Amino acid sequence: MVANKERRIMNKFTYLIIGGGSTAYAAIQGIRQHDKQSSIAVLSDEKFALYKRPPLSKGLWKDTPLDKIWLKLEDENVTVLVDHRVVDLNPQGKLVKIADGQDFQYKKLLIATGVAPRRLPFSDPDIMYYRQYSDYLKLREMTETHDRFAVIGAGFIGSEITAALAMNKKQVVQIEAGAGIGWTVFPPDIVQYLNGYYQAKGVQLYTNQPVKEIEKQDDGSHRIIPASGQDIVVDGVIAGVGVSPQSQLAEKAGITISNGIHVNSYLETSQPDIFAAGDVAAFHSPALDKTIRLEHIDNAEHMGQIAGENMAGANLEYDYLPMFYSDLFDIGYEAVGLIDAHLDTHTIWYEPYKKGVLYYSQENIIKGILLWNIWNKLDVARAIIKEQKWVNKPDLTGLI
Repeated sequence: MVANKERRIMNKFTYLIIGGGSTAYAAIQGIRQHDKQSSIAVLSDEKFALYKRPPLSKGLWKDTPLDKIWLKLEDENVTVLVDHRVVDLNPQGKLVKIADGQDFQYKKLLIATGVAPRRLPFSDPDIMYYRQYSDYLKLREMTETHDRFAVIGAGFIGSEITAALAMNKKQVVQIEAGAGIGWTVFPPDIVQYLNGYYQAKGVQLYTNQPVKEIEKQDDGSHRIIPASGQDIVVDGVIAGVGVSPQSQLAEKAGITISNGIHVNSYLETSQPDIFAAGDVAAFHSPALDKTIRLEHIDNAEHMGQIAGENMAGANLEYDYLPMFYSDLFDIGYEAVGLIDAHLDTHTIWYEPYKKGVLYYSQENIIKGILLWNIWNKLDVARAIIKEQKWVNKPDLTGLI
């Protein structure tokens, strides 16, 4: 008992970060802007050091070298502890407990736990919920010996993984409960175009087909039954059916939750000396006059930076309007603001389905802009959204 007590006392850090992604890395940089020496510890439940997630479904399937994903630290006062799953948070005692019973004491805490994939209600134990580096390693290994894969879902992850596998000469069946590729973010004509585009790339696409069952077969294959009743047999199944913020730890500790961990403009939670940032944090966007939560690396990096600076004594408001991007075979796009097919959309094509701008508006106020194969215009797009002025559709021509 004495030895255990001494071990716990040794786990004291000025700054403690829960989560091992880009938000944590950016927060360390932010802290070091104002505090060069104090101790920092990162607790990650993964078995790998800090890394970037976007290449897992994009660059690593193309030409990006594996060593480019790692977020390298050269700071003797920063301790990164992998395979350290946090199970309890005590704001009053400023203590964090991990699964093996160790306690970690902090002066300032950042929760950067990100999101977790939603799971399908099927018994097949080998459905891959693609999110982490370990998932990439597993899928990459499978592609060395198997050729036929199913991707459930056609959102960001599903559409990117389908493209990645197809570009690596794999047979891909993509099954989507909705209208098709990106149907929650694109207007119907673009969804229809993307459906045909994916099919032309060799993807076997099932749209408006909820999955009724997925079963693991004795020979190791997977049997999928969509709503149509047709049997689909594949070597591997990847699911991309959405994510949920990992805010349970904060909620259990009495921190205010609202579609993620609610933070103020300084990224502080409802408990003193506890901050939240990245995919898990719900924040008020001045440009949109709306509380939002974003699951993209640009937000993770900028939010982590500001959170780190504020943990170290700065007093900075987070008023940044983040961007996100995606690669779909040879199509690339960048976007800012609210990108939602439920909003009013207006598209200006400079080359039909090859180069254009999508405007998303609500009551004639521009809320989001998507740049389709148009580059270096994000600042212009941000400025348009921040103006929040009434814009008629004819006036959109030539804005970008």
